Amino acid sequence: MILSKVFAVSLEPTIHELPRTLEPASQFLLWIDGVGGFLICLSHRVTLGQANPESIVDIPLLADVSRHHATLQRDAEGYFLEAIRKVQVNGQPTDKVLLRSADRVTLGSSCQMQFWQPVPVSTSARLDLVSGHRFLHPVDAVLLMADTLLIGPGPQAHVVMPDLTQPLVLYRHKTSLAVRWSGSLVIDGQIHHGKGDLEPGATLQTEQLTLALERADRPR
Repeated sequence: MILSKVFAVSLEPTIHELPRTLEPASQFLLWIDGVGGFLICLSHRVTLGQANPESIVDIPLLADVSRHHATLQRDAEGYFLEAIRKVQVNGQPTDKVLLRSADRVTLGSSCQMQFWQPVPVSTSARLDLVSGHRFLHPVDAVLLMADTLLIGPGPQAHVVMPDLTQPLVLYRHKTSLAVRWSGSLVIDGQIHHGKGDLEPGATLQTEQLTLALERADRPR
């Protein structure tokens, strides 16, 4: 399987230019061929707000919201949403609430996203914009990563790929991420068996999927 042209064009300079020894990153961009792009946030606390050069938030939105509109905090119970400006959850105004999977969060008057926590025992989660607005990063969704993320065929995956016959697991490892896969995988041309490190700028191929990882600095 070969990366599609759109991904190959966007990733080619990064693959050659990024150094292999990097400071720990709190965000990554994950590109999966034939599926889309995802912003991975590792921090237990992330801020949401308008994409604006004068403010810095973890998840910048191209929408009519405040520069810092809300905060998501992960703990052992799950994700608490704290409103800084006007927020509704499932149509009800709120200041602070523990989110449940499938909750719809509205920032301001119209920017709506859906919160998913596919595996109750895992505190990793996913945010999808469902109101026609966009993230500043050219991605399809945000993945809030605790310890692991699952790419797989079933509803318990954070990224669903129905054609996969087995899941691929991303997990935290040292300053970056690593992967587990039942079988052989190729990372930057090197064959690995069962698992391997996935550093920023790397591409990974198996017989069933191709993906690439980039370091994602917060836009300024």
